[in-house]
Amino acid sequence: MTCDETRLLVEAIAAGDLEVTGEIRAHVESCPGCAAQLASAQRIELLLKTRLVPAPPENFTTTIVSRIRTERWQHEQQVDRIFNVAIVLAVLLVLGGVGALTNVDAVVALAGRVGGLLAQTSGRMAAQAAPTMVSYVAAIGLLMSTLVMWWWAERRLSL
Repeated sequence: MTCDETRLLVEAIAAGDLEVTGEIRAHVESCPGCAAQLASAQRIELLLKTRLVPAPPENFTTTIVSRIRTERWQHEQQVDRIFNVAIVLAVLLVLGGVGALTNVDAVVALAGRVGGLLAQTSGRMAAQAAPTMVSYVAAIGLLMSTLVMWWWAERRLSL
C-alpha cells in the first residue's frame, strides 16, 4: 500500500466507516507521515463527536419544503414555456409547409392543367391530381395533430 492510497482512506478510517485491514495497518505502523495524518483525523473526529449538535431553526422543515415546491413549480413553468414555444414553431413549420404546397405559381399552373385535363378526360385528371391531394391531406393531418397537442398541453396547464 502506498502513502497516496492510504491518505485517501484516512478520513473514512478515522470516522469508523472503513475497517482497517492488515495491509493498511502495516503501512500506517511503518510510515510516520500516514500515522500522524490518521492520528490527526482521529482527534478531529473525537472533537466533532463531543460537540453539541445545534438545533434546527424554527420552521426549518416548512421553509425547505416550501422552497422545494417553489423551485419545482418554476421548473415546470419553464418546461411548459419551452413546450409551448416548440408547439408554436411546429405550427409555423406546418403552415410554412402548407404555404409551400400551395405555392401560387403551382396553383395557377395546376389550374391551367386542370382546364386542359377537363377537356381531355376526367380519368387522367384524377390520376394526376391524386398525388397532390395526398400531400394536402397529409399536411392538414399534421396541422390538426399539432393543434390537438397544443390544446391538450394548454388544458393540462389549466388543471
